[in-house]
Amino acid sequence: MAGVVTQNANLVRQKAYNAVYGTGLGVGTAPFTGNTVSPYHFYAIKQFFIHMAMNKGNPDLQFIPYAAEDSTTNLGYLPLGAGAATLYVWFGKARRTSGTTAAFEAIHDAATNAATTTTIVTQRLNAAGQQFLFVWPDGFPIGTELVVSSADAVGGATESTAANSSDGFVIVGA
Repeated sequence: MAGVVTQNANLVRQKAYNAVYGTGLGVGTAPFTGNTVSPYHFYAIKQFFIHMAMNKGNPDLQFIPYAAEDSTTNLGYLPLGAGAATLYVWFGKARRTSGTTAAFEAIHDAATNAATTTTIVTQRLNAAGQQFLFVWPDGFPIGTELVVSSADAVGGATESTAANSSDGFVIVGA
């Protein structure tokens, strides 16, 4: 895949609802099955899509799920393959079932996660079932490439293990 491949926002909305409401559709990983995701995330996503429809003309978007194995690859996961995008939503849920070893999930605007100066946001995960949701209602411009990564320290060069990382998704636009 190279760059943003958008689809109707209504289809993206359904994928996001399914992912955060616990049906597992669109993400396809075990932590998203059952009612294991906070209802808060469903309503936050719902409000995001209401905002996009009412205030932004309901633009086409892209829903990109990822698994912990993706974000723990060396130098991070590049879900777009290449190119600029606008980041709107980032959601993740800790995969761990026990333990407290921290993993630092991050989004970068670069070709890799090697430089700390390209980090847009970092989230620490260290508890079973911990979840996070970031929303940029007007979008965050990604100029180089979107990189999702998981390291064992903030800005660390050593990738975390999948067991300590998160499964999640990003929503981007052109």
